[in-house]
Parts: sequence; structure tokens; C-alpha cells
Amino acid sequence: MDLHSITKVSFSQVVGLAEAVDEAGGQADVARIAAEVEMDLDRIGPIVAASEFLGLVVVEGGTLRLTELSHKVLKAGLRERKKMLREILKDLPAFRYLIQMVEGAGRPVSRKEVVDTFALHFGTYQADDLFRALVYWGRYSELIAYDSRSELLSLRVPGVRLPSAH
Repeated sequence: MDLHSITKVSFSQVVGLAEAVDEAGGQADVARIAAEVEMDLDRIGPIVAASEFLGLVVVEGGTLRLTELSHKVLKAGLRERKKMLREILKDLPAFRYLIQMVEGAGRPVSRKEVVDTFALHFGTYQADDLFRALVYWGRYSELIAYDSRSELLSLRVPGVRLPSAH
């Protein structure tokens, strides 16, 4: 599994999958869950991969099983979920690298700087997808801030409101 598993899904989809497995008793066949949420296997596959990548489910022979982390996420409120996700993301190499990049620069970094750096490792097309995923997941978890007008990315202090755009 790699970070690309989260480039096409949202955190709400990951949580939704965990909720569906929880309703089935904490363990369920992927095909059964797909049928219950009215998704074909091609559509639910990326959500399963992202859920497994983030440590919320274990997949064994087509069976999904919730992890201890997923039980904690399901019991948590929105702020606590964001905090949990933030801690998961901080441990992922791409996010660690991004954090080091911003801290090392001592200033917000540009979209171009990040995409160019990731392009060296993943290719240009994948670097764009990865950047979008970093922004989505980073914003959601309050780990990063991204201004789409200036295309500058910076680290966030969780719980501190960002100034509104003029």
C-alpha cells in the first residue's frame, strides 16, 4: 500500500465504510458491504484500499475487519477524528517530507515547489494527484493550510482559525 490509495477518496467515505462494517458486527465480506452501500467493487475498492492504508480496516481474503483505531474513530466526535487523522498523516512519508519542506524553508512553500519535488519521485501526473490529495487530507485534518489564489502551502496550528480571504 502507498499514499496513492488515498488520492481518489475522502475521509467521509473511509468513515462510511468503517460504519458499514461496524453495523455488520465489525467484520464483513467486501461484496456484502458493496451491495449494502450500493457500490460496485470497482468503486468501493479505492475506499477499502485507503481504509486499510490508514489502519482502519484489515483485509483478509475478501473480508473486512475493523481495527482498534477504527473503533476509536467511530466513537469520536469530529474534532477528535481530525486529531486522530492528523496523527496518522504525520507518520506518512509524503506528509513528513512536506512538513520538513515547509519547516526547512521557514516560510509557506509554493504549489510548484511541492509538485516539482514530488515529480522527481512519482512522475508529473502522479505528483499532481498526490499534491491534490495532500491538500485535501491536510486541510481536512487541519495539518496544513493552502491558499488556492497564491498557491502557497503552510503548516496549520490545529484549532486556530485561518484569516478569511479578502
